[in-house]
Amino acid sequence: MLGTSPTQSGAVKPSSLEQQVYESDLFADRITEIPSNMQGRWVYDGSNNCIYAAYAPKGLAESAQGWLLQKFEYTDSNCTKRTIAYDSFSNYLTASYS
Repeated sequence: MLGTSPTQSGAVKPSSLEQQVYESDLFADRITEIPSNMQGRWVYDGSNNCIYAAYAPKGLAESAQGWLLQKFEYTDSNCTKRTIAYDSFSNYLTASYS
């Protein structure tokens, strides 16, 4: 049945670790984003909501290309949408988010 377990492909069965991270409800593997060894910047609005988050390799200038920018949108104080762009941190307001 679709989505009940990782499928076997070839002669190699899924490992116990692969089986533990499989989300059968989503028919996909679970991942966790951890920007390790990276610098980060955050911009908040007047209600203490994070509106922009940005990550880049350690030492990259704020004016240099190579930042992963995230823009968060809120409805009634709840974060309801996250879009991303790749640009410099200096351009976080004018970057093309999608």
